[in-house]
Amino acid sequence: MKSPIWTLLLILAFASVSCRSKSSVSIDELIDSNDENRLRAKRTELSQERNAIDSDIRRLDVVIASLDKTASLPLVATYQVTPQEFNHYTSFQGTVKTMKNINVYPEMPGQLLEVVVVEGQKVEKDQVLARIDDGGLVAQLAQAKSQLLLSETLFNRQERLWSQNIGSEIQFLQAKTQFESAQKAVDALGLQAEKSVVRAPFDGTIDQIFKEPGTIVAPGMGSELFRVVNLNDVYVEVEVPETHITSIGEGSKVRVSLPAIGEEVEALVARLSKVINPSNRSFSVEIPVINKNGFIRPNLMASVAINDYSNKEAIMIPQSIVSENAEGEQYCFELEKSNEGYVAKRRIIQTGKTSKDFIEVLNGVENGALLITEGAKKVSDNQPVKWLN
Repeated sequence: MKSPIWTLLLILAFASVSCRSKSSVSIDELIDSNDENRLRAKRTELSQERNAIDSDIRRLDVVIASLDKTASLPLVATYQVTPQEFNHYTSFQGTVKTMKNINVYPEMPGQLLEVVVVEGQKVEKDQVLARIDDGGLVAQLAQAKSQLLLSETLFNRQERLWSQNIGSEIQFLQAKTQFESAQKAVDALGLQAEKSVVRAPFDGTIDQIFKEPGTIVAPGMGSELFRVVNLNDVYVEVEVPETHITSIGEGSKVRVSLPAIGEEVEALVARLSKVINPSNRSFSVEIPVINKNGFIRPNLMASVAINDYSNKEAIMIPQSIVSENAEGEQYCFELEKSNEGYVAKRRIIQTGKTSKDFIEVLNGVENGALLITEGAKKVSDNQPVKWLN
């Protein structure tokens, strides 16, 4: 069937070359003659020849297409499966917190005499922040110390005499008791007097001052004097559903995004709550973050992606080529070599977690397989296809 067609093509080709050769000589002569009528006539003749050749070519194309068995086959493109490392992340919403963010309360009632710091000031642990009227405790402490000194002198004297068997045991024990009582009184008054001095609980910054000098203060809620914050040790707290209790642990990798300040940091899970919250069936996860520029503040919202699954040799395929049959089974098509060309083979697969446009295949696809991507929705099992390699 094909032999006469190719013979005809060769004849047309030789005729075209022959005509072109003659035409080129004739055209040279005509150009040299500068005869307009002859030039126009020759152009008309060549146009008619070209139209006749185009018509023959179209007829040949129709016959060739009817004889080409692959012309009607669906065209497909493929994706070659290659194992790759796959790290799956699950996203949660979290809140920035710090262990060192507390309100400082007075430990004794009285008038606030002075505040010796200002808002925004950095302070060190045990640094004096304010003083409260001690109500005469300092004077009582001074008197108690004088009494202690006298009691100590009397006790030391009585102890020397007793060691020389001079005096009675009762005198010695009375002196000793008085001395010990005086020591306890000084210690107790000292502790009370110390409460009149408000000190910083840790290194940090005075974030807010709540009371002005002259205010009457007392221990208890509503009597906050200062808020002291340390932003060096901040962390993100996330509530994670209990279904992730076996997939997330201490040391899990985390990507923390802070949209408000346009910052993203890499971190690790440091602590997991040992108790499930019965109200929302979740457990808390703490993720420390480094506060390089101090922009990370308590109560800042954070988007957290936690690595809950990893596979160094995962089979990942495009999600777009995965279909589902009436039985609920997922499948894709693999390109296979046949005696006459290529065919599409349906592969029932078991899928796992997804990552953007790809999904992990747990079973059903082997390493190196050529999976049909373009044209996958137009083929059926064992259907011959034309491969666009």
